[in-house]
Amino acid sequence: MATSQSVVGRAKGSSAYHEYYRELSGYDEFGPQYADLPMEILVKIFTYLKASDRCVAGQTCQRWLEATQHNHFREDLWLALHRTTFDTNVAPIADLLASSRTFPNLSFSEVDFERIGSFFERFGATIRRIEFRACEIQERTLYNILRHLSGLRSLTIHSCRDLFMCIRLFEDPAERTELMGTLSNVRELRLTQNQYLSDATLHRFCEVMPSLVVLDLSGCHISFHKGLYRKFYPASNGQQPSESVLTFHYISRLIEERKRMLRVLNFSETLIDDSALELLTGLQPELQLERLELNQCEQLSPRGLEALLHTQTGTLTQLHLTRAYRLTDTCLRQICHELPALRVLRMRECRALSDQGVRELSHLPALEVLDVSYCRDITGEGLLAGLVAQSQGPNCCLRELHIRALNHLSVQAIIELTKWLPELRLFDLGFHHQSMFEIAMQHIFRNLVRLTHLDLEHCDYVSDNGMTGIGMGPLVACDGKTDAYVPPGDTGVRQEEIQDTPNVPAVEQPAPMRISIRSRAEQQIVEEAERKQRLMAFINTRPTTAAATKATMQTDDQTTNGYSISRLRQLRILNLTRCNQLTDVSLLCDFRLPELQQLSLAQCQQISVDGIRALVRSCPSIEQLDLSECHSLNDRAVELIAEHLRRLRTLSLRRCHQLTDFSLDYIACHARQLRMLDVRGCKHMCEDPAMRLVSLPLLTTILPGLHDEGNSVSSTGFGISLMASSSTSSAAPRRPIPRPPAMPLFI
Repeated sequence: MATSQSVVGRAKGSSAYHEYYRELSGYDEFGPQYADLPMEILVKIFTYLKASDRCVAGQTCQRWLEATQHNHFREDLWLALHRTTFDTNVAPIADLLASSRTFPNLSFSEVDFERIGSFFERFGATIRRIEFRACEIQERTLYNILRHLSGLRSLTIHSCRDLFMCIRLFEDPAERTELMGTLSNVRELRLTQNQYLSDATLHRFCEVMPSLVVLDLSGCHISFHKGLYRKFYPASNGQQPSESVLTFHYISRLIEERKRMLRVLNFSETLIDDSALELLTGLQPELQLERLELNQCEQLSPRGLEALLHTQTGTLTQLHLTRAYRLTDTCLRQICHELPALRVLRMRECRALSDQGVRELSHLPALEVLDVSYCRDITGEGLLAGLVAQSQGPNCCLRELHIRALNHLSVQAIIELTKWLPELRLFDLGFHHQSMFEIAMQHIFRNLVRLTHLDLEHCDYVSDNGMTGIGMGPLVACDGKTDAYVPPGDTGVRQEEIQDTPNVPAVEQPAPMRISIRSRAEQQIVEEAERKQRLMAFINTRPTTAAATKATMQTDDQTTNGYSISRLRQLRILNLTRCNQLTDVSLLCDFRLPELQQLSLAQCQQISVDGIRALVRSCPSIEQLDLSECHSLNDRAVELIAEHLRRLRTLSLRRCHQLTDFSLDYIACHARQLRMLDVRGCKHMCEDPAMRLVSLPLLTTILPGLHDEGNSVSSTGFGISLMASSSTSSAAPRRPIPRPPAMPLFI
């Protein structure tokens, strides 16, 4: 009897366990097996995912892994080797040689090439794009690599100093003949940031690549002065290229030889001037460019650019003129009238632009990307006149809009832009200091639901009310009439307004004193604490059940509450750097962004462990996280991040003074996918954190240092600054991690 009861008890326990497992995982043992779907359907489903998402999905089962390795997806997959030694006798190259996979895209960063063995002989036919960035590579090694890349389409060599110091690169005519047959399909050549590049070396590269379409020489030391050209080319014909200098006069000859094929030219960060552009103008009509990049060209003026653009009216679709300080409204007017097919226009920090030129953007019907950030004389009226033709309806063509640091951009103009640009995917509003910005945020969340990238860096009036929509319903219902809105500084009127709002419970306040001994800063701190207390009280009284939430959703959105950031379900990049008014309330209240991959909360000093706990549960897909100078964070917050964010690759904890060595231990135990860690200025950590992180197989870059020389977080652009900090930061040297070479990264 006891035995039968125990059997029945075990059966009931097993049934309860299976029921609990089905509820927890959503798996039904009698339902369809999604792993057994036809391969064609799996491949079609995975086309809707980004490359990083597909890599994670491929870890689910063997069949999904096979689907992610379909030929349709390999073009987007890069094999990245960073700060390792390329030796076929040791890992990771030996492991790659033993695999059955192919690698169409290779990126080598700070790699020392010792023994290339048969790696490129085996995989060379399948390699389509290859990049060498700051690598230790010699001319014989490069030749032995390129001679096997018969399927190569794109070659990038960035800042490889030792390679171009050798004047014998591709000097042998027989070797050049062999490479010409192998590299006949190369269409893109990028030799960027190479100060020792010469005319002779460039000539040999172009000779072995007869099908070039893209030529990128940005950041190279090009001489545009005719006197220097005559010095190194004393003969009248100048047929033999110089081994000592890189001159534009010889580059123009190469362009003239390839003018029927070249479609993209990049002379960014050079001293190109009007005479050089006028020289290119003489190559019409054979030279038909599709993309022209002249970023940070300080010698450029409207005269030369206007002459060149006049010859490229039919084909030019992308024009990059960032930091061309001498360009004026007249030049922009010509761009808009003579380039009707233009799709991308970047004129960042062109300080001479104003509304007079921006209004002419209405003549670009196909414009998809516009960047006029830091053009301080541009106002909202000019942008609306150039981007929105209300008689023709909404502008459904524009996808990216960068309007950072426009001093005269009003909140009302931002609201109108959100109404008439419904297809925006990227919206950059950094360094906006208008006091009514909370209403603008509400209209962004309501109208731009397809955003994938939102940048609100250093927007002083980004607050919890704007992020969560609590108490913003009546203000949004005014449809942009901001006269009814009270700036946060008018605290007396704001208190009365909050008490009159039915959805936010009013907290009984004592009678105000006639004389206050608090300073202005102390008064602001008290007011922020009281505001946070009221919002937290409201969050705790909200309905928690799904039925109650669904029943009150329409009422909250239209009458009492506004719109929260969770409406942006497709958001992947969010930059909230230096938004000091944000607190844990924004993360605790409806901060559900399942697609979010990059998040910056740098210098948000009111974020604490409670907010991080809600963040890691609501946004599990985060891969890059910046928490620099968040002084309220402690070791418990780092433990939550390392334990729950399984896809985390880049983590910045710069100048978080409460962190200790326990944070490093939590990272070593849980953050198995971490690639880069910044702990500069964490003065309670050990001097060499790499010794505690030797167990992480993929961690290649650590930025240590107990005393950080920098005073603030870099604001060079989120998404790039985190990755670039490992190579451009000078505050603290990078320390190699004492362990075997790291495994390769698939990105």
